[in-house]
Amino acid sequence: MAADRSLHDTTPIHALNELPQLQTEVRTLGRLLGDVITRLEGRATFRLVEELRLLAKESRAGKTVAAQKLAARVRRLTAAEALNQAMAFTLFFELVNLAEENFRVRILRARRAGGQWRKESIAAAVTALKHSGVSAEEMQRQLDQLSIELVFTAHPTEAKRRTLLTKLATLSEVLRRTSGEALGRSAEIEREIVSLWLTERGRPKPPTVTDEARTGLWYFERTLYHVLPDLQRELREALARHYPAVRAPLGWLRFGSWIGGDRDGNPFVTGEVTREVLRMERELALTAMGRGLQRLAWSLTLSSLREPAHPALARAARRLGAKLREWPELQARHQFEPYRLLIYVLRARLRGAPSSLTEDELRGALEEIDRSLRRSRAALLADGALSDTRSRAATFGLHTARLDVRQHSAVHARAMADLLGRSDYAELSEGEKCRLLAAAIRRPPSRRSRDEDARAALESLAAVRSAPREAVGIYIVSMTADVSDLLEVVFLQTVAGTHMPVAPLFETLADLQHAPDVLGRLFRDPTYRRWLKGRGNHQHVMLGYSDSNKDAGLLAATWALHEAQESVTRVTQEHGVRLTIFHGRGGSIARGGGPAAKAVLAQPVGLRDGGIRITEQGEVLSTRYHDIDIAHRVLEQMTYGVLLGAHEARRRRRALNPAWRRTMTAMSERSTETYRELVHDPEFLTFWQQATPIDEISELKLGSRPSYRKEGPRTLADLRAIPWVFSWMQSRFNLPGWFGLGSGLESAAREPGGLEQLRTMYRDWMFFRLLIDNTQLTLGKADLGITRVYASLVEDAALRERIFARIADELHRTEKWVLAVSGQQQLLDAEPVLANSIKLRNPYIDPLNYLQVEMIRRLRSGKLSESARRETKRVIELTVSGIAAGLKNTG
Repeated sequence: MAADRSLHDTTPIHALNELPQLQTEVRTLGRLLGDVITRLEGRATFRLVEELRLLAKESRAGKTVAAQKLAARVRRLTAAEALNQAMAFTLFFELVNLAEENFRVRILRARRAGGQWRKESIAAAVTALKHSGVSAEEMQRQLDQLSIELVFTAHPTEAKRRTLLTKLATLSEVLRRTSGEALGRSAEIEREIVSLWLTERGRPKPPTVTDEARTGLWYFERTLYHVLPDLQRELREALARHYPAVRAPLGWLRFGSWIGGDRDGNPFVTGEVTREVLRMERELALTAMGRGLQRLAWSLTLSSLREPAHPALARAARRLGAKLREWPELQARHQFEPYRLLIYVLRARLRGAPSSLTEDELRGALEEIDRSLRRSRAALLADGALSDTRSRAATFGLHTARLDVRQHSAVHARAMADLLGRSDYAELSEGEKCRLLAAAIRRPPSRRSRDEDARAALESLAAVRSAPREAVGIYIVSMTADVSDLLEVVFLQTVAGTHMPVAPLFETLADLQHAPDVLGRLFRDPTYRRWLKGRGNHQHVMLGYSDSNKDAGLLAATWALHEAQESVTRVTQEHGVRLTIFHGRGGSIARGGGPAAKAVLAQPVGLRDGGIRITEQGEVLSTRYHDIDIAHRVLEQMTYGVLLGAHEARRRRRALNPAWRRTMTAMSERSTETYRELVHDPEFLTFWQQATPIDEISELKLGSRPSYRKEGPRTLADLRAIPWVFSWMQSRFNLPGWFGLGSGLESAAREPGGLEQLRTMYRDWMFFRLLIDNTQLTLGKADLGITRVYASLVEDAALRERIFARIADELHRTEKWVLAVSGQQQLLDAEPVLANSIKLRNPYIDPLNYLQVEMIRRLRSGKLSESARRETKRVIELTVSGIAAGLKNTG
């Protein structure tokens, strides 16, 4: 291993690594990995790892010849050699990410154990509300309305298999109980590294929808069931300090899921699959609650001979258990243990085949136990295992997560033509459609469906009809453009006999701009208003962060989403409708990612009614919810943002400076022009498909859902936003996260006093500051040197140079004006830890990029045998995982 910097060099990967403990851990893990590579693959393989890394480092230092040597050395590798090199750098990032994560966890645990003040915590939010003068009455009202629902989705670019997630989690646990010199001598750690080296990163076949559901449920079982009671306890303790008369609600944090219900573009989500996923979610919930009730029974061993229980307990046990076959035995065994008697009755009902216990019965019985304890000398016990069980029952119930259904509006329209017997349905005016649907909703036709789309739509609804109401979420209509798109789903549910709330999903720039008008007409429609009244006049509105970015670019999409939240909130308020905005955010900045608490606080208006829904997309689940401590931190930060944001939304807020609004609108228009001039260039699609790994990503076995919404000729409109962002991220363009912003900023800065106004906006407006700071992160990870390597894949040299020059010019322009507005000398000056991390990771990511480009070049040449193609695809899939691990980003 080279002395200046090897896999176990002392130079930290993360600026925080200056702390000796983390330095030592990274160095030791690197040395162990090097030893494993040498032992399993030979010294020559290990020397090659060092050679590639040093060439990448020299290239980063500005030595052009080093980049040429790196490309030439990679070209000489066989597929088998390339696979080992890709594995070395990929596994290195997996180990370094574990070390950094463990360092973060140690800090979090130390602060919690020491009672230290934590920023963006539940306690911090309650304290801030107290200091701002919020009364106890106002606090109770706000908490009673508090509703946070995080909705898990599958992700077609989630790079980690569940097997790998489990193995990394196992190694993480070993690392946490091994420290100091013992780390380097640990045979257990070495065994785990060997196992990881020999574990295939790719999948032999694409995951099924139920495979994806199992992965989603893995996070509930591993962390979320354990974290929830701690969050509830922290809220209760914070209120006890500042608002002793205020009662902490239960069930303010809930979870939803799209996995198994999202039919938009995924033909593998059938009615049968939906039923199976609902069964899986219920089975996990029953198992987890059964364990919780057993722990509760071990805790509440109180004897009525020592402390009498309230008579209501015995009545509840008799009411719930009298028909059980085990009732006489349970009654005899626990005749002096009234608490255990009721708990074991609940367990018996829970374990029946099928389980006969309802969620209302479960929560009611637990509430009876709580009341009885608090009236007795054993009141202290109510805040122990019982409180944990009640909080889990309120959040997860007997269903784990509420399953949503989603389908594209175009599919519904095709189904209407069949179900209504109107082959001309698509040609009808909007008014004609609404009148036809209103009549059909009042008196549904008896016509049997012959159309595949109609049968599929009704099949989805039939699958959820028999599920308990608590297990079912909302019905989302993708690409909502008008009132009829919602009425179609009301009609389908009338036919199917279901009653799910219907939510429009506004995705494109035009749809976001038209959202308030569509909603206004929707709420004035008497048919829909009757439907909404039956659901408590509560409307969910989903805003799409991904497709709006793909449609118009970062700046225009971000501003349109800001304006849509303002206008949607205003329209619902005017019509006396309770609103929950559903944020369709992704992991990357281009898809609405970034610090969630800051994003909520930057625009809290949508929290006026106290509720929020946010997607947690598959690619971020493995970084946020695989570890108990990390999951706790993510959830407390989200709660912090919503608590403060809801309070801010209720205050009489000062109107946004009209000049700032005009500036944002003008910049958005200029940015959109620049963005669309690029992506609508007749040859841009060719450049993108050849200069990024999009075609190779689409063929990888990463997810059940196809990358394109439909078969046939591929267009940008047909591509899903997720692989769009993923392909640009892998190739280090990161284009969706910044392109067009520079032109927008430049147009405003060149107006008289424009730059000073932008600097004022950056200083005084959190929304604008977050936009600029998030862009710095995507610019920091973009790399023109590496993008030039990918651009070499474009066959037409003139096309390559023309499009690449436009991208490079806009990148330089964006960086120039982002620095001018923020007043910084270098990108991420205000985030030195992050800047240093990117700098130090680059020499390890670069070889993976070179390997990926070379393998793509070979694959596209058409000269490989079938077996060689398979081996080359294995390397590409491994580099996809490695680059994602190195950048800590997928799509």
